[in-house]
Amino acid sequence: MAVVRSACPLNCPDGCAFLVEKTEKGLRLQGDPLNPITQGFICSKGQALARRVYSPDRLLFPLLRQGAGWKRLTWDEAYALLAEKIKQTLETVGSWGILHHYDYGHNGALRELDQRFFQALGGVTEPRGSMCWGAGYRAQELDFGGVFTNAREDLEEAQTLVLWGRDPAVTNIHLMPHLLRAKKRGARLIVINPNRVKSADFADDFIQVRPGTDAALALGLGNIIMRQGWQDSLFIQKYVYGFEAFADQVKKFSLERVEEITGVGVSQLTELAQRISQSRPVSFILGYGLQRYVNGGNTVRAIDALAAISGNIGCTGAGVQYAHQYHRGKLNSVLLSPERYQARTYPHPMLAEELLKADPKVQLAFVTRSNPLVQQPNSSLWREVWRQIPFKVVLDTVITETARQADLVLPIATVFEEEELITTSWSPLIHYSQKILDPQGETKPEPILFTELAQRLGLEQDFPYTPREWIRFVIEPLEQTYGITLEQLAQGPLYAPYIPKVAWAEKDFKTPSGKIELFSEKAKEEMGEAVATYVSTASQEEEAEFPWYLLTPHPPKGIHSQFHEEEGFTVFIHPDLAEKYDLTSEDQAIVETRYGQLVALVAVSEDIQSETVVLPEGKTADGLGVNQLIKGKLSDVGESTSYYDMRCQIRKR
Repeated sequence: MAVVRSACPLNCPDGCAFLVEKTEKGLRLQGDPLNPITQGFICSKGQALARRVYSPDRLLFPLLRQGAGWKRLTWDEAYALLAEKIKQTLETVGSWGILHHYDYGHNGALRELDQRFFQALGGVTEPRGSMCWGAGYRAQELDFGGVFTNAREDLEEAQTLVLWGRDPAVTNIHLMPHLLRAKKRGARLIVINPNRVKSADFADDFIQVRPGTDAALALGLGNIIMRQGWQDSLFIQKYVYGFEAFADQVKKFSLERVEEITGVGVSQLTELAQRISQSRPVSFILGYGLQRYVNGGNTVRAIDALAAISGNIGCTGAGVQYAHQYHRGKLNSVLLSPERYQARTYPHPMLAEELLKADPKVQLAFVTRSNPLVQQPNSSLWREVWRQIPFKVVLDTVITETARQADLVLPIATVFEEEELITTSWSPLIHYSQKILDPQGETKPEPILFTELAQRLGLEQDFPYTPREWIRFVIEPLEQTYGITLEQLAQGPLYAPYIPKVAWAEKDFKTPSGKIELFSEKAKEEMGEAVATYVSTASQEEEAEFPWYLLTPHPPKGIHSQFHEEEGFTVFIHPDLAEKYDLTSEDQAIVETRYGQLVALVAVSEDIQSETVVLPEGKTADGLGVNQLIKGKLSDVGESTSYYDMRCQIRKR
């Protein structure tokens, strides 16, 4: 069989390119050596995508709820039923009576045709903000006027690399070769994290910080740099706005106060501040966990400020690496113009609560690219919301927990059974993912599904293209400006020609002042503080009843709720906490918050911060995941979900 080029659609920083061959035993996947980031190797999650194609769990036919079981439908029957439900909802309560829940379970450009479909209906009820990274993303927009990052290979030019809340050895493995090459060239690798993560095994220094106190740590480092006169005064004079206000702010964060808040000793604080300011260039590589708190935006703003006062922005080997917006405006969007529709939106963290109060009530729900009954906070409330919606539709490749509790489940094609254009907010590459084989059973590519459904509703004018034509439409600006054609993309992934190696090299910051804004009027409007700060969010009463930090990080072999083969939870705790509650590895423990409790198998480890309970997300028991313990809380900016801003208690079962 011929080897065909494809790409990974998962919401992951690496953006792998695949070489795929169909064999008698299934699909054989290899990393595409033409991808300079993945360099020919792929992770277990990529291999899991290939196994899913022929998995016995694969959803192959449209299924309609019938009592406690399912009835198989033809596509004509499914479309007729859907069209009837949509028309009925539009006539009785209007388009806001339809809920569309979507996220980024698939990064293909054509997967956004789901949004186009609901926009063509006039605008429906949908989430806004973020389940993942919104606080840090908006913080960087406030500070720099945009979210941009240096090329990965540029990390090899750094003298100091700070992995702050990031564990690429587990969640971003294709970053590791760049870090190790930088180390070989003499760079110092520093890991800052509440827990001794796997990446710390490769680091020169590990700094253990209490969960949620990273902003205080950054402000304390700023205090030391100012007191010692280590700041880059020339850079500040030219490119920084609001330095004086920031200097006043960090005076509130003395070394003694910061040590008390963060648990990081004065000597470590001083050494780190000296390293950041004097062993340049410095690259701060941020994870998303550090901003999954109510104070998350302030945390990233504080780290951005640290990079700014030390002159570590806009030069080779330096910067705050979070994500990028380089593709924005460079490719055509498949979405309709905002003038065409008016959606009703609620923030992700508060979506369940808002849906309960909504008027008009949601009568019809569609779920694409997500699994809200497991992924959203406050799972128990979500179940109540879900039960109240009269008719629920889920599009997926397998029966997820959300699909299990739906009324109609529609089988969709995997990335190997369709063609797609894939870009991400981390990788500089543009991938044309080609079709390897025909869809299994009666599965359909989502773009075709929404096109055919649109035709049933008289919306064909908004869906005029085939998938191939849609891809050509999306890349039209590439061909017009750079001469890049689909045929070229078929030969392998291309480095987007509009993405520079160094972010902000021209110091063209898109803020109102034209500089990096440590003092921001927009920030004051949106989050109540013009300058980054740290505020503890737990009350004394809550700390007394629930004394331990609860962290629910990504699992090593899954991505959110995908690719988990076993049910049940494992809770990781420090030996001191285990001794306090008479727990040993392999015991069962009850982990409890104000919002729920679950039973988990205990694993005792010195790697865990002594006041922290670690319960990796993704797995379920009886259909409920770790988010049954977590209340939806809004971040200070960006309308992001503060999953980690939660306290818990633990006891032996």
